[in-house]
Amino acid sequence: MKLDQHFVTNRKVLLRIVELAKIKKNEVVLEIGAGKGNLTKLLLNKAKVVYAIEKDEKLFSELKKINNKKLKPIFGNALKINFPNFDKIVSNMPYSISEPLIQRLIYEDFKLAVLLLPKNFVKIIIGEKTTKLSLISNLFFEIKVCDDISPVCFYPKPRVWSNIVLLKLKKCKNFKNAIFQEFIKQKDKKTKNALREAIIKAGKKFSRNITKREARGFFENFEINKKVASLNLKELKEIKNFVNNLF
Repeated sequence: MKLDQHFVTNRKVLLRIVELAKIKKNEVVLEIGAGKGNLTKLLLNKAKVVYAIEKDEKLFSELKKINNKKLKPIFGNALKINFPNFDKIVSNMPYSISEPLIQRLIYEDFKLAVLLLPKNFVKIIIGEKTTKLSLISNLFFEIKVCDDISPVCFYPKPRVWSNIVLLKLKKCKNFKNAIFQEFIKQKDKKTKNALREAIIKAGKKFSRNITKREARGFFENFEINKKVASLNLKELKEIKNFVNNLF
């Protein structure tokens, strides 16, 4: 096994993760990095269905041995496959996919994510120091940092402490924030096109009928026109200020 995954071996930690997820009998859970199924088995006691994603062939074969009709094992890379519909996501994932998974979750619709993440990464997303990732994370999620988890609770032991983190999607009640959210989601578009589309989409949500022609007119003198995904923190802040001054 060449993956950088650290499996929780401490039962109290596993039970705590399940407790924080507050899973109801009618809810569907998505688990990423299920491994041999230590956490999966506890999730199956609570959920209606558990979709368990694993990309390591040997671990996946172990996972399939769990005899439970509620378990739906999925073989593949969680960053590349399409997710099934789910209510909650519970994951002790490989730490190397922490950032791309957070980036992916802004496109998903879910009630709660309970994630086990390295403590140094958690400091980044909560914004101890403002970064591009912290700006995006706090735009889309309510973030609650829960328990500190020692390396001794894993096998193999990671070099760092971890945190259980809860993420909830923010309900956007502000027209300007809605524009910026829609803008960030259009990562493959050029800035001006993405802003135009974002204003139109956000306008529909807030009963503001803004035409393509009107939206296009806002950016005649706007100079930044890189792809959204390639924008740096300074440029994102400039765009956010620009949107705030428009409306």
